[in-house]
Amino acid sequence: MRTPEEIMQELESRVAVIQEQAGRAESLLAESETTAADEDEIVTVTVNAGGTLTGLRFSPQARGLSGTGLADLVLEVYGQALEASGRKTAEIMSGLLGADSEAMSVITGFTQPRTES
Repeated sequence: MRTPEEIMQELESRVAVIQEQAGRAESLLAESETTAADEDEIVTVTVNAGGTLTGLRFSPQARGLSGTGLADLVLEVYGQALEASGRKTAEIMSGLLGADSEAMSVITGFTQPRTES
C-alpha cells in the first residue's frame, strides 16, 4: 500500500505534466495563424486560432469585382480559413486532452464546419 506522501508525490507529478502540456498548447495556439486565398489569389485572409480575422489582402484584380462579388469572395475565403484553423486547433488540443476524450469531442464540435440543412 502506498503512503500518503507517495500519493501526493504522484499527484504533484501528474499536475506538473498537465501544466507543462497546457502551457505548450497555449503557446502553440497563441502562435497559430491560418492563411487562405481563393484560387486566383484575389482575396487572402488570415485568422488566428480563435478564428478572429487578423489579415485581409486584395490583389489588384479585386477592382474588377462588384462590391457584392468581392464581399462574397471574402466570406468564402474567410470560411476556408476558419475550417483550416479549426483543424489546427483540434490537432493542438488533442495532444493535451487526448483524441478520444469527451472534452475533445466538444472542441471538435465547435471546430468542424457546420453543414446547412
